[in-house]
Amino acid sequence: MIKKLKLPTILGVIVLAFGVVAGIFLINSRQVFKIGANVSAIPKNVRVANITNTSATVSWTTDVKSNGFVKWGGTGVTLNKVATDTEIVERYVHSVDILDIDPNTTIYFKINSNGKDYDNQGVAWQATTLPSGITSTESRIASGTVLNSDAKTPAEAIVYLSINGTVLSSTTSAEGNFVIPISKYLDTVQETTAIEISVQASTFGTALAIVYPKSIKFMPTMILGKSYDFRTTTIEDDNQLPESSLSLPESIEVSSRFEVTRSSEIKETTSTLSVDSIDEGEIITTVDPEFFGSGPKNAEIEIQVESELQTGIVNTNSKGTWKWSPPNNLEAGEHKLTVKWRDTSGILRTVSRTFIVSAAEGPAFESTPSATPVKTSTPVATSTPSSSLIPTSSLPPAVPETGSLTPTLGLFIMGFGVLLSSLFVYRKIDAY
Repeated sequence: MIKKLKLPTILGVIVLAFGVVAGIFLINSRQVFKIGANVSAIPKNVRVANITNTSATVSWTTDVKSNGFVKWGGTGVTLNKVATDTEIVERYVHSVDILDIDPNTTIYFKINSNGKDYDNQGVAWQATTLPSGITSTESRIASGTVLNSDAKTPAEAIVYLSINGTVLSSTTSAEGNFVIPISKYLDTVQETTAIEISVQASTFGTALAIVYPKSIKFMPTMILGKSYDFRTTTIEDDNQLPESSLSLPESIEVSSRFEVTRSSEIKETTSTLSVDSIDEGEIITTVDPEFFGSGPKNAEIEIQVESELQTGIVNTNSKGTWKWSPPNNLEAGEHKLTVKWRDTSGILRTVSRTFIVSAAEGPAFESTPSATPVKTSTPVATSTPSSSLIPTSSLPPAVPETGSLTPTLGLFIMGFGVLLSSLFVYRKIDAY
């Protein structure tokens, strides 16, 4: 006897299955993309500059374009005041002026980036204002231009000046220009003072320079990825910005640590460091990728991948190529690969790539120089003999049978419960 079909029970099973599938999809999609985006908005390179008796400037960078502001107060617990940038736009570099502080006062602050508060490893950052104002008799400014590594497009960056332990800062304009009024913060600067310049442009790189006060008003153009010594530069006050004649780098980023050589000339290196296996923001479908690229011949390369930190050290071969795989499989979500090499001048060169590991497993990277087509076989349909000994044409048609609604109602309730729970978790993760 053939068992009759129960239509309400089948509908209940369908609703339950739909709820489970929808819940898994919603939660996994948020884990892969939403959480990874929050990690990229973490403030980096946080510095306090332009300190006076009543104000200070807080600056930082993020790996993605983001909005941010500063929450501050008189104690590390009560941060009931807010300072924002004059222009509220998403950007990689951020600079906020904190005003109306009492003289000789320590303030505490946290940074809110893309809606989440960040502090200094569990405690608030702090800064102390000067006891009195500056009464300078000089009128000294610093100005210049910063370009990206292509030496053409203006750089979005923060420019820092370090003068006898005092740090001053300013962001570049849309044209890549900057102006820092030194006399507003320092009463006098000796002509023999070596002024250190550090340019921070988030993931686009950095630039380093050293200059004497006589050449600070119109500095030569700086290019990301380069180091300069402007102490021998002679500048005529003719409102013309001199151009730098140094050679351009190729895909090199300099670390933010200041390491300018105290010589009349800074030796430049033409060796490059690159990551060829992935592009910025690429989505890959393997948890065990093999990264590869090129660098100086027979050099030691340090490699690390985040979010869960995994590191390794490899040496380039005689052709200048390298390859490396993480010791452990990567979890689904956003990760960052960083490759480091210290050149002959002692400057740490880095290249970074942000990528996403998809939950679906796929082929790993191939480190061969050229791609080889992979032959695929076409599936062939095969027939399967029927295991039934009774011709189906002789059977009576199946008729739906009514019965107890208790199992059906239970399945409906379970299905809607799973769906509602999934939406609740989805909103919680979204709000986080």
